Amino acid sequence: MRAGATINLVNQCTEAIVSCAQAGSGTINCYPLAAGGGSQTLDVASSWQAGVIWAYPGTDTSVANTAKPQANLAEFTIGGSGGKDYYDLSNVNAYNLAQTISMTSIVSGDSAGTQHCTDVTCSIADLNSFCQSPNTLTGDPGDGCYNTDGPGTASTAGTQEFKTACSDAYSYSTDDSSSTWTCGTSSNYQVTYCP
Repeated sequence: MRAGATINLVNQCTEAIVSCAQAGSGTINCYPLAAGGGSQTLDVASSWQAGVIWAYPGTDTSVANTAKPQANLAEFTIGGSGGKDYYDLSNVNAYNLAQTISMTSIVSGDSAGTQHCTDVTCSIADLNSFCQSPNTLTGDPGDGCYNTDGPGTASTAGTQEFKTACSDAYSYSTDDSSSTWTCGTSSNYQVTYCP
């Protein structure tokens, strides 16, 4: 039986951050990551469903719940249907830190292809200039930009700003066709902040 997957969390930002992980409505685990290469390895279950990873500036792990809706998410379903893992970057609620999901290993017999076993990145250089009405800055602790219409089921002028900036990431809740990525189960991953 498969032991699970590893997901490395790596902070390449110039400031310390906290990265948190949660599967479904389960326990939130948070890890302070030092600037310039701080890292943590997550060993997740062979069936890690609705897993989300997010991060925010600083070292205070007590504000994880407050920061979550102010942050972009790396989302995983490990051991999904059809022998596949599913992963994506989501700006549905907000965006706060540049992220890349990459593979550290691909299961034997699988290979990279379109939206399959390949890296996905979202990076917005100047958040203050980017975050214009109807979207709004979140303030502390996430220091991000709320995607006001993101939780809806249709593209709007507000969600389109996020899609234009990060074409491979979710910009609203049903933005599936260009935003969902797969790789064969038994692959391993890395989430890099400020890649």
